[in-house]
Amino acid sequence: MQYTLDSFTEWSTSQNGASEDALARQLELFVEVLQAQAGGPHGYRLRRIILTNFWLYGLQEFEIPHGRLFLAGENASGKSTVLTAALPLALDGDLRPNRLDTFGGRERHMEYYVLGGTESATPYSHERRTSYIALEFEWCDPDHPPIAPEFRQRWENGDQEKARFLTIGVSLAGNINASDHIRPLRFLITDGARLGYELHTVYETGSRHDKRAFDHSRFKQQLEGHGIICDTQAEYERQVARYLFGFSDVKDFQKLINLLLVLRRPNLSSELSFSRVHDYLKQSLRKISGETTSHVIGTIERIDSIQVEKERIQEAYSAAERLHRSQQQLALNRARLAACDYTGAQLAEDSAQSRVSRLRRDLHTAELERGRADERAQTLRAEQYQVSG
Repeated sequence: MQYTLDSFTEWSTSQNGASEDALARQLELFVEVLQAQAGGPHGYRLRRIILTNFWLYGLQEFEIPHGRLFLAGENASGKSTVLTAALPLALDGDLRPNRLDTFGGRERHMEYYVLGGTESATPYSHERRTSYIALEFEWCDPDHPPIAPEFRQRWENGDQEKARFLTIGVSLAGNINASDHIRPLRFLITDGARLGYELHTVYETGSRHDKRAFDHSRFKQQLEGHGIICDTQAEYERQVARYLFGFSDVKDFQKLINLLLVLRRPNLSSELSFSRVHDYLKQSLRKISGETTSHVIGTIERIDSIQVEKERIQEAYSAAERLHRSQQQLALNRARLAACDYTGAQLAEDSAQSRVSRLRRDLHTAELERGRADERAQTLRAEQYQVSG
């Protein structure tokens, strides 16, 4: 039998109270269906995760062009926070602590993600703050219309662009001085408008590069005519189930959320046996041919040899650089010695030149005195001649 994503949807709405083995088998089939989709499944795909003033994120968008996202980073870098925002907070709008913690604990409250706290490795604090968490989905089945009747009608009328995007989200107004520290606003954008394009979660204050999040009243005004504001979490859950998944019974949607919560947990082995986890991974990953394996091994070996050669070249470069610096220092010292010799010779020459100049002046003075003496002697001889006359 050929299974499709539609088969999985039909199974989800009919298999109430199914056994664990039946659930496992259905999950296996679903993995096979997903694996067959080269660019991601048809239907709705998660296109963007949009965070505004949530935890340490100011204004952050995660683009997911194929409906699949891989997050990697150091501890406390925000991976689990993004997962918390997307699954299940923005999906069902449930703010209970045990839904926020990936381990299912009750210690972390929504107040921490909006207003901050000092009990974590990344402490921060705000007195007032408005946060937004939104998921944007894109319809990726060119041959079939979207699920919701309103979208299907637009699609069939030729206005496919307005049926292309569906955005769901939660805004959280935090005020440490209010009786309710966190006030939620749950919404859906159902006319194809996109956050960051036609609609926005922030506005410019007039100062350069300074942006602030819209409060709830201004965001409601902006959203008017573009979507739905849900007064309760139950209403939000019902609308998301209808628009995004086509569930007529919200219990089916809740079962899906519970399954996502199990898969989200880091301690998945406490819920599933290691052998079952191994089986799921084996099914979800494509088989690798021997040729591909040999190519990968050869590539890794070339990388290792390149790394060894790089280290050798780096060591030779470091040695050459040390030798160059030593030669530069030796040349500098020799230049300094030569400069000292030159300076000493210049001083000696200047001293001798000064002595020569002084002797020349003395010689000139002596010659002048000798001339005057000769004139005086001539005068005296003339006087003597006259007297002797």
